Amino acid sequence: MLEHLVERLAVPGIAYLLPVAAGRSWYPCRYFDPRAANEPWLSAALEACEATVEIAFEAGIPPERIVLVGFSQGACLLADFIARRPRAYAGAALLTGALIGAPDEQKPLGGLPVVMVSSRHDDWVAIEDVRATARAFEAAGARVDLRVLDDREHLIAPAAVESVRELLEPTRYAATER
Repeated sequence: MLEHLVERLAVPGIAYLLPVAAGRSWYPCRYFDPRAANEPWLSAALEACEATVEIAFEAGIPPERIVLVGFSQGACLLADFIARRPRAYAGAALLTGALIGAPDEQKPLGGLPVVMVSSRHDDWVAIEDVRATARAFEAAGARVDLRVLDDREHLIAPAAVESVRELLEPTRYAATER
């Protein structure tokens, strides 16, 4: 995420907290496999997300100034984290990601701005699952902006970088008004 997104964003006044997956993988199976197939790694990954958010809280950053971002397996993990542990975050960007396993009953997301950017041709995360995640989040009250690209590579596209930048800008200005 550092070289593929953070360095490309070039948004001043933003602190980035980047949890690292052991062995560059958060869980061993695919996102569409049953949740049990990804345990206990999935639970540990969700705890890593929670611990990262707690670091921000301990630094005095409230949820309404936090934007969560994930790509691919990290976006699937983030979708799951948001669905299971909703808070009034400033926003979330799911870059080529969908909910993990079969969708559960969704907790209310209270107007959370969620940008989802994915390719209709991605071999790792099916666009049908991305769309189903968008519908589930909308049904839970999130404000979803789904952007479907025609890129053929599994990467963070320039349009995805711009989408994250758009989510970060209001947060950056809110920080400077204090």
